[in-house]
Amino acid sequence: MKSSNGKSKKNRRQYTDEFKKEAVRLSEENGCKATAADLGIAEPTLSKWRKIYLDPKSSPSSNEPTYADLLKENRRLKKEMGYLKDINEVLKKSTAIFSNDHLRGKK
Repeated sequence: MKSSNGKSKKNRRQYTDEFKKEAVRLSEENGCKATAADLGIAEPTLSKWRKIYLDPKSSPSSNEPTYADLLKENRRLKKEMGYLKDINEVLKKSTAIFSNDHLRGKK
């Protein structure tokens, strides 16, 4: 199985997130070039990981919602809150009506 650049995809190594984060931490202490050599990974690979893990704007985590997502959720919740307030008002009025009718019937 060959990719478009001629390299085999089977030989491609995959690293865990824990390994990547630890490599980034080490690179902050020892430098990118030294850490890459010590771990046996390519320096551009480590640089890419550093950009992902150290720059929060470059690639948001899948667990963290973006600002746009938060705005969208805020609008949805405000709309839902307005709907629930309307229902609450109707329920208050209907309770008052039924309470009055109930009291009049017992007199």
